[in-house]
Amino acid sequence: MQSLKTTRQFSYVYKKGVKRHHEFFVLYCLPLEHLHREFLGAHASLLGLSVSKKVGNAVRRNLIKRRVRSIFQHVPLQCPQAIVFVAKAGVGQLDYATLRTHILQCLAQKKRIRTKVPK
Repeated sequence: MQSLKTTRQFSYVYKKGVKRHHEFFVLYCLPLEHLHREFLGAHASLLGLSVSKKVGNAVRRNLIKRRVRSIFQHVPLQCPQAIVFVAKAGVGQLDYATLRTHILQCLAQKKRIRTKVPK
């Protein structure tokens, strides 16, 4: 999974994507159809991470980013998508398994997001 790099790419996903709120994070998901692929310049899934200082110090923020990257590497998506993960305060208190469960639930709840939730 590649990553979103520019502010322009993040803004595009924020505007066009489906937003899913959770107590500890917000997910913006945008299926990469032809038009979106042209704009974002990618044919594989993209992941953008936004973890502010409100979440904790640098060590805590990096831990969260590593966990989220790991979770999305193992999530089987049916079609390529651009996903932005925005962390909220308190997400650092979750362990890996709990965070994974919450992310998979959020992905499965939206009808426009096509995923296979592993059991």
